[in-house]
Amino acid sequence: MLRASQPLSLLVLLVLATTAQGQAGTGPKELQPWLIGLTAVVVFLFIVFVLLLVNRLWQIRMRREQGGLQETQGTDRPEHAGCANPAAEKDSDEESDGEEQSKATSL
Repeated sequence: MLRASQPLSLLVLLVLATTAQGQAGTGPKELQPWLIGLTAVVVFLFIVFVLLLVNRLWQIRMRREQGGLQETQGTDRPEHAGCANPAAEKDSDEESDGEEQSKATSL
């Protein structure tokens, strides 16, 4: 967690240093355009991160309220979720029978 906050701390330090340089002069100075763009991108990514986090927590809360948390815990993979694939089962049955059929197709 500490390592993830280092770039953000560096960016905040860069913004503060730039604004401090702007205040040191005789009049107010505007931020450079690249710094405004960089700040906008960072703020946008932070908002998206927070929204994704809220969405994830909301989904967990809704599952917990529906009583399905015990059933859905650890079921991210299809084989645990009860998804059946009849075509894959049929192929594996044919392979286990020992029949070698040519699966080549004509172009």
